[in-house]
Amino acid sequence: MSDTNMRTLIFEYKQSLRALKEMKAAIEVKEELTELDLQDKTLINSMINEMEFVIQWMMSGRHPSARRGADRSGACTLDPKLLEAVVPNRAVTEERKLTADEQWLLDDVLGDLTKREREVFTLVRAKGLSFEYTAELLGVTKSSIQTYLERAERKIEERKNGSLFLVS
Repeated sequence: MSDTNMRTLIFEYKQSLRALKEMKAAIEVKEELTELDLQDKTLINSMINEMEFVIQWMMSGRHPSARRGADRSGACTLDPKLLEAVVPNRAVTEERKLTADEQWLLDDVLGDLTKREREVFTLVRAKGLSFEYTAELLGVTKSSIQTYLERAERKIEERKNGSLFLVS
């Protein structure tokens, strides 16, 4: 299976996992659970566990609980050049557009972040806004901005290093 096909498959599994987690959350917010709700919740929990296991296996290229054996570490990790395309750390001498594959990968990585982490990361790192101005825009404290940014960067770094397998 080609690398692009594998990334597409992983992306689709992650979307399904998110949908399962939303279904579980919808059941959990009910004040009173029926017997059918309890059965559904048990089934959904089982499906979530299986999906997380499969995603981890596809991301790492090996059985998640295997301690030895062949390893495809880094097979589906984020290319550091992609991160540089979003984060203006260096002066860019030539403006370039992301390829469709790069854009898909970037969307997939940012999809691992919560909505707030994605907003903060985009405003601070991609747009270059200050913590103070970002906090004012989002109606949170400056320390919250720092916390969200640290979480986002940690997730991106873990993803880049191939150690982030599951979505939250």
